[in-house]
Amino acid sequence: MPPAKRKGVLHVARVLGMDADARAALTRLIALAEGRKTGVVGYFMPDDGVSARLAGLGIAENVDEADFFRFQRLVIPYGGISPRLRHDWEEVGHPLEDLTSPQVRRAQVALGLLRMEGAQGLVIGRHEDPESLALAGGGGGARILEDTTDTARLVFSPAFGVVSQTTLSPKRVEWLLQQLRFRYRDSRVTFLNTVSPAMAAREEALEKLLVTCDRVVIVGRAGEASCEALLETAMRRGKPAVIAAGQDELRPDDFAGNPRVALTAGAFAMDETIRGVAEALVGF
Repeated sequence: MPPAKRKGVLHVARVLGMDADARAALTRLIALAEGRKTGVVGYFMPDDGVSARLAGLGIAENVDEADFFRFQRLVIPYGGISPRLRHDWEEVGHPLEDLTSPQVRRAQVALGLLRMEGAQGLVIGRHEDPESLALAGGGGGARILEDTTDTARLVFSPAFGVVSQTTLSPKRVEWLLQQLRFRYRDSRVTFLNTVSPAMAAREEALEKLLVTCDRVVIVGRAGEASCEALLETAMRRGKPAVIAAGQDELRPDDFAGNPRVALTAGAFAMDETIRGVAEALVGF
């Protein structure tokens, strides 16, 4: 008889998935929607599992302004919206429930204070990410810096005031900040660190596993900022990694050869999705 096939070893990061604030916001949204037709003025969280759960409860996402009248309650997404847009909607009487992340609100306030001091507002983030757009939209003409090309295109300012999207890799934020300071040495650059502590903890937890693991599985939506940040972390160590929205996206052949697999998850992955992926990996 041939020897039994040895299975790989799964190591789960100590910090992964939603933090306490995200869980509380999702629970609050579900409670608000009980007995009232509820819509979200965007996607509440950038995760397929969250969207599926909300759809199952009859909560509409990405509601257009023209359809606001159809809902008894309108909810601001976890990633926030521009304060100016919120003000305009409230002025015409739309009933908004604000479930913006506390970390995003902090970043919005921080950028506003920097602007009041006369600095050109900058957001280290991703151009198409709703959170970065919410931050920049409230900063009086703030620019988004995603890479060094954006830094090179800036017009000189005596002072730059910088915050960051909350779900970016702290190392990426620091690198772009260094590039900004190097290019504009005659400018005063004030940086208020608004990366979520939970994001820093996720990255640190994964880095500890990368010392001994062969490859990485990140639970979440491909393209979502926190998942991409964890992907960058794995790539810095030269470890192959995959982002999977669910267990159906895993291929058993990718885990042949008794690998040691590190499992982590982005900022909005549902617990049941993480469990499903973990169970699939153990079964390979």
